[in-house]
Amino acid sequence: MRDSRPCPAFLTVALGLALGTLLALAPSAPAPAATMTDRIVAQVNREIITLSELEAQIKTVPQAQRDAIVQQGGDIQREMLNLLIEQELVNQDAKRQGIIVTEQEIDEAIKSIMAENNLNPEQFKASLAKSGTNLVAFRQGLRMEILKNKILGLRLMSKIVVTEAEITAFLRGEGPKPEGQPLPGMGSSDSDRVLMIFLASSPAQANKVIAKARQIKTEIEAGLSFAEAANRYSEGPGKDNGGDTGNDLTVGDLQPQLQAVARQLSPGQVSEPLNGGQAVLLLTTVATKPQPKAPATKGSGKGQDQREFSESERANARRQLEQIKLRQKFEAWMAELKKKAVIRVTL
Repeated sequence: MRDSRPCPAFLTVALGLALGTLLALAPSAPAPAATMTDRIVAQVNREIITLSELEAQIKTVPQAQRDAIVQQGGDIQREMLNLLIEQELVNQDAKRQGIIVTEQEIDEAIKSIMAENNLNPEQFKASLAKSGTNLVAFRQGLRMEILKNKILGLRLMSKIVVTEAEITAFLRGEGPKPEGQPLPGMGSSDSDRVLMIFLASSPAQANKVIAKARQIKTEIEAGLSFAEAANRYSEGPGKDNGGDTGNDLTVGDLQPQLQAVARQLSPGQVSEPLNGGQAVLLLTTVATKPQPKAPATKGSGKGQDQREFSESERANARRQLEQIKLRQKFEAWMAELKKKAVIRVTL
C-alpha cells in the first residue's frame, strides 16, 4: 500500500478544521436508500447518484450561498450535482491509489474540533443537531474532507514551487490574481482583514450567549450581512463600523488560537462562536489584494529588489501564490479525472 500521509501543509486541515467548515461539508442527514420514488440523476463509472442524495446535499448549503449562486445565474441543483460527481471521482481515485481514512483519524479530527471550539461531547452533538445533522452524517463528511486533503497533499501540493522572483512580482501587482474560493487547507491569508462581533459574557452566562451567537450566525447565513449583524448585535469595538475595529486588524494580528480559526475560514465565511470567557466572538475575514509598490530603483541588485518587502508580506504572498497554483493544479487534475471517467447526467 502506498504511503497516504499528507504533507504538513495539509495535515493541519484534517486535525484543525473549524466546526462550521465541517458542518457545511457534512450531509444534513444520511442519504436515504433509493426507493421506488427515488431516481438516478447521475452515474459516475459504475457508481450512481440519486435524487435523494442530491436533495440532501442541497440542504447543507446556507441560504445566503444559494442566493449568491442564483444571482450569478447559476443553478443550485447543477452546482451541487457537479460537487457530488467530483466527490465520487475523488473517492474512486483514492481507492485506486490505496489511500484510506481510518476511524482513528476521524476520531482525532473530531477531538481537535471539539478542543478548538471549547465543546464537550454532549455540546458537540447538540451543535450538530442544531445544524440539522448528526454524528454519523458528520463523520461521513469529515471522512471525505480528510480524504480530499490527503490526495491534494500527495498529488498536487508536492508539485507546487513558488520562486522568490514570483513573490516579488506578485507583491508589485504583476502576478496572477486570486480567484474563487480557497481550496481545502488554503483559507484566509495573514493579510486578510478581520471583522468581529462581540457579545459580552461570563462563565455563568456562556451557554446562553453562545446560543445567541449561533442564532446570529444563522441569520447571517440566511442573508443578513455581517456588517448589519455587527451594527445590530455587537457589544464591542466595531459595532458602528460593521465589525471593523478600526485598527486595520488582519488575520496575522490575531492571537494564535483565534489566528488558527481565522486561517481556516474562506473570506466571507463566519466562524462558529468562540468563547473567550468575558466575551463570545464571531469572526469573518475580508480578502485583501497585495498593494503594488514602486519598482526598485535603477541599479539595485537582486537582493535589494527582494528586500523591498517585509518578511511578513513575502510570507503572505507565498501563501496566496500557493493557493493560486494549487487551484490551477486541482482544476487540471479534476478535468483529467472527468475526461477518463464515464459520466452520465440524467437530471
